[in-house]
Amino acid sequence: MVRVTRRADGILVVDGPAAGPFDTQEELARNACALVTAQPGAATGSQGMEYCVLWYYAKEEGKYFISYLSDVGGNRASGRKYCEVPRALNAPTQGDVLLLGPGHNHPHNRQFSAEDLGSGRAPGWSPQGPSRFHDPVTRRTWDRELLVFFKEWDGNCTTYRYNYATRVVSALRDGAWFPIGKVEGE
Repeated sequence: MVRVTRRADGILVVDGPAAGPFDTQEELARNACALVTAQPGAATGSQGMEYCVLWYYAKEEGKYFISYLSDVGGNRASGRKYCEVPRALNAPTQGDVLLLGPGHNHPHNRQFSAEDLGSGRAPGWSPQGPSRFHDPVTRRTWDRELLVFFKEWDGNCTTYRYNYATRVVSALRDGAWFPIGKVEGE
């Protein structure tokens, strides 16, 4: 399920689509959680590993998709696990797509890290560019968001979302997003 390469300029490129189409972001998040946390080591606690995906919207189809996974990462000097977020997508058969954000699992806890929340970054930052943008083809204003997936002890999968523009943290509960917090300060 891992299909990632590194370009000559150092940017990771991931293939797509691995899953989809999905009609809604909620449907995508539920399915992505199951897919990502089913990978080897993705739900094994402190010894586990993180996998990154990109999630995106295909304009011609009007649907959401999940890219293949990237397992490029490891442990930081602090001991925190990480996966390097791909910043480009290779999906030549899908036409024009909008990269809406990264997603990754946490094998050990459900908390967002400082890196997840863009600590030390300028307001409006996201790994894929501006956190809020208008697309003239879809005639919509889009927010880029990070999805975090965590497999609970009972086997259920929980998805959390961090909106880079509004800085609101939400949890997916019974098919709907519920705000559970907001990031303040740096």
